[in-house]
Amino acid sequence: MEQNSVQVKTMSGSSKQKGPLWYGYLEAGEKSSPVVRDERLDTGNAKTLFLFNLARRQILEFTREIVESKLRELKSGEADIDELNAAYGEARRTFKHPSTRPLNIPERGAPAKAAKPTEDDSFIDLGSAGDADEGAWIDSTETEES
Repeated sequence: MEQNSVQVKTMSGSSKQKGPLWYGYLEAGEKSSPVVRDERLDTGNAKTLFLFNLARRQILEFTREIVESKLRELKSGEADIDELNAAYGEARRTFKHPSTRPLNIPERGAPAKAAKPTEDDSFIDLGSAGDADEGAWIDSTETEES
């Protein structure tokens, strides 16, 4: 348990650069690669984390429990920091988390057009019919009472 605490402490406090980026090395046999951990990228799951993998040139989601034991600080000469930053910057610009959905909201919608009334949609003015309708109402009321 202490080993994981040390790993997390090491990852969050990089001696390579102050700020949200941590430069490290993922030791995974043939798939080993320099990696970048950006603390600003959150998976939304406490059990996973995002790492930029230089060999694959992608930001990938890893299971924290598995990957933390395979991470270490990047040693001098293992990777060119400028190349790592440039590759990470490009991957970051195109990064889309699988759980995010694009919104179909236009940048600027067309203004709504005023509806043109048609004969079917026109309103019936009950008050302008005059005395003929008024008498019919009274007559029907009187008929019902008798």
